[in-house]
Amino acid sequence: MDQRQRRILGQPLSIPTSQPKQKRTSLISFFSKVSWKLRFQKREPLKNVLFILAERARDPNAKKRHMAMRGLGTMAREAPDKVRKHKKIVLDLLVYRLYDPVSLEVIHESMKTLTVVLGKIQGKGLGSFFIDITLQTRTLLDDENDSLRYSAFVLFGQLAAFAGRKWKKFFTGQVKQTRDSLLIHLQDRNPQVAKACKTTFRACSPYLKLRKEYSFQSEEDQRNTKLYRQLSHYHPEILQFFYANKIL
Repeated sequence: MDQRQRRILGQPLSIPTSQPKQKRTSLISFFSKVSWKLRFQKREPLKNVLFILAERARDPNAKKRHMAMRGLGTMAREAPDKVRKHKKIVLDLLVYRLYDPVSLEVIHESMKTLTVVLGKIQGKGLGSFFIDITLQTRTLLDDENDSLRYSAFVLFGQLAAFAGRKWKKFFTGQVKQTRDSLLIHLQDRNPQVAKACKTTFRACSPYLKLRKEYSFQSEEDQRNTKLYRQLSHYHPEILQFFYANKIL
């Protein structure tokens, strides 16, 4: 087993000693089985790691699903070529767990790993996964958990860069529905979330362009007036950015 394989499989083994002995033993047993299998499968070992992680990503045990998501993230960092080669499998697992019905930890780990994976593949070949990722990420922008909000803003901002022509109309609609959340979290109680929101606001700014064909003040115009007022008061630098780039 080479050093890269050890990092992929070894990272999740940092289990807090405060956990019950039985749980620690079961998790260690799981990764021991993975290592054991790899010793006897010398052809494309990293591909074998991927399929083992895929199996555990669908495990009934939430802790194992969480570990699998983290393992996929490590693989994306250590073996991006393999992730690009098997991106449909990887994306399917991550998006599936992004909608995990039980564990917020699994959802959070999926978001963080998706951020890494999308960066490695540069948003190429997402297909309909783009819609699934966008819809779920948008719902998490207002989550009570600071870490979830932070990761959601980072991922949503990244999606803005990868919408392209194919998903531009769809993403524009999503950004408009998200505008109030963007404004609110520019003043988020958590400074890191507020910073991530500001970065995302800038990334999404091209999708907030005004429609100038109306001669009367529509509901859209009223919302834009609110946007001017709040940005002018709280974040004039963003308003200046909008004007400089002819967004407003």
